[in-house]
Amino acid sequence: SDTQALYEHAVAQLAPLGLAFLHVVEGATGGPRDIAPFDYAALRARFNGAWMVNNGYTREMALDAVASGRADLVAFGKAFIANPDLGRRLREDAPMNPLDATTLFGGGAAGYTDYPALADAAGG
Repeated sequence: SDTQALYEHAVAQLAPLGLAFLHVVEGATGGPRDIAPFDYAALRARFNGAWMVNNGYTREMALDAVASGRADLVAFGKAFIANPDLGRRLREDAPMNPLDATTLFGGGAAGYTDYPALADAAGG
């Protein structure tokens, strides 16, 4: 009934295990980031490894999260699927390929290995 206390306890129990990082999805996976008011800073204070966050981050949000200390790193799931050169696009602040959600979990190459890289999209 008290999710904040439960998660703080769980993170505190994980902390002494020497894990390299803890990956936290903020909000509802693939949905609203503010679905439940949650104090992620209180969770982070209980873990001494790297703090990885995820859920709908843009380049600007990721830069701000790391610069402010709210995160050590940011995971990009769907953005990585649609952008095989995501690292380059983030570094260069280049436009992103839109994700074709109709092909997710389809079992074939469509929507996974057919997105163009930046050079391909620019024609060279």
